[in-house]
Amino acid sequence: MREDATTLYVASEDIETALDLLESVEVEVGFDNDDPESIERAILAVEEAINTRLMGHRGDVRIESAILRVKFDFRCAILDQASSDDADDEAINCIHTLH
Repeated sequence: MREDATTLYVASEDIETALDLLESVEVEVGFDNDDPESIERAILAVEEAINTRLMGHRGDVRIESAILRVKFDFRCAILDQASSDDADDEAINCIHTLH
């Protein structure tokens, strides 16, 4: 039983490390709000940055769930910014820090 407790503790540390890494990802993306391909490239750039940052911590269901949630939130933020009435006709440069 003691061995299982140690294994769970290590897994817990790994999850904490992965979540800390996920919260500290900083990504600068620029996109043209009138160009769907530009918007999609920005979204893919963010997803790739997240994948790269968490490369060594993949596999646990809780980590994967957190990654998917952050990717979804970021995608929504980019799409919201692109469709915003405040957006001008020029390219938008956004700096987002994922939390």
